[in-house]
Amino acid sequence: MGNGRVLVVDDDAFFRIASSDILTGAGFHVQTAPSGIEAINLIEHNEFDVVVTDLVMPDISGLEVLEKAKQINALLDVIVVTGHSSIDTAVAALKKGAFDYIRKPLNADELILAVKNCLEKKALIEENFEIKHFLKLYEVSRNLASTLELNRLYSLSLDAMLQIVPAEAGILAFYEQDMTRLDIKAERHIALSGAEKLVQAFGQECGIELKNLSSVIVISKNEAKWRHMEELKAYGSILLAPVVKGTDAIGFFMLLSKPGGEVYGVKEIKNAMFIAEHASQSFEHARKFADAKEMAYIDSLTNLYNGKYLEIALDRELKRAMRLMMPVTALFLDLDNFKMINDRNDHLVGSKVLVEIAKILLQNVRDVDTVVRYGGDEYVILLVDAGHDMGMRVAERIRLAIASHNFLKDEGLDVKVTASIGLATFPIHTRDKKELLKMADKAMYHAKDISRNTVYLAPVPEGAGE
Repeated sequence: MGNGRVLVVDDDAFFRIASSDILTGAGFHVQTAPSGIEAINLIEHNEFDVVVTDLVMPDISGLEVLEKAKQINALLDVIVVTGHSSIDTAVAALKKGAFDYIRKPLNADELILAVKNCLEKKALIEENFEIKHFLKLYEVSRNLASTLELNRLYSLSLDAMLQIVPAEAGILAFYEQDMTRLDIKAERHIALSGAEKLVQAFGQECGIELKNLSSVIVISKNEAKWRHMEELKAYGSILLAPVVKGTDAIGFFMLLSKPGGEVYGVKEIKNAMFIAEHASQSFEHARKFADAKEMAYIDSLTNLYNGKYLEIALDRELKRAMRLMMPVTALFLDLDNFKMINDRNDHLVGSKVLVEIAKILLQNVRDVDTVVRYGGDEYVILLVDAGHDMGMRVAERIRLAIASHNFLKDEGLDVKVTASIGLATFPIHTRDKKELLKMADKAMYHAKDISRNTVYLAPVPEGAGE
């Protein structure tokens, strides 16, 4: 079976070219990507039947490519390739929705057979629209149930809705705590400014009735009081699906159809209700999880994880790293001369600086990484699936972001701060979780001894990692 559209993702040029040549020779149409980020961009803008991705890459891992690919297209098949013979790795990939799992060094017949099997399954599904529809519903609902992280769930649920219900644009908005204003949590194919105006206008028109909405409703653009808004000219009818907690609507999906197209019908309403109900359950579980974390493991000042959580995170990530045979890098960050900031200003200013530092750290790492306020002006960051090369790049990016930032600018102040960062990597430096943190800590102090405002990689002990 030839002519399938295959994307090959591998940071190793040799394996990327070898895989491409094997599949092209078998009659498939092949594109390649040298990184996970580039692969996601290609998947967003092109149609592929199969993605063949390496597991270990410097930017984002193959498992992350798998997750993001399924978020874009739930029925896109992904084959994961790894150079490590680990059944645990295979199980992890399959649990996340991978179609198959093959190992390096590549066997041409095995690779071709895996891709052919994907295409045969796809052909069978395409022949039966009803099976395809129910399979897609199953895949997107499984994706929703796969995360307990609220921030990630916002994007996941809106993408799930847009995979099932056709729309030119989509918005997901939730009520703030006082239940008086809707706050946009995710938007697709519409500018944030335009989305905010639409949500605000909608809230003003429908008012308190929204909170009692328990089912999907459709509004023709011509029926809306705000139909002449510039932001609505590019769209047709509007579908609203509530996210419910108990009997109250706490948020809404807003889908905007093509201009001049048919008003959303019974089929779209039924599908939207299915996704909204699953999203409501997922948000309820995520909130309970978030509340539990906040009580025990969240720093009250910065809203980062606290020192108590670090032990749990280290244990979890190193066990995962050993199971999947992937690296983990620990960054230990300490602000330079922070006491002087408190002495020259006051402790309130110092506290606000610590909050802004937390925001900078979160902006410069991935969602899968863990950021901890270790204590005082010290922070620890765990970079998963990241070796020391990637760790050094991230650490340097953080150092530059802090050094170039004007702290408390909105309050008329111009406080400058620098940081010293040390790092150590499992398993190159050590296989012991306590020793990993200790080595990163020592590396940070060495950075301070050198010059401050610098990054230092811990030296590799003789015999470590063997």
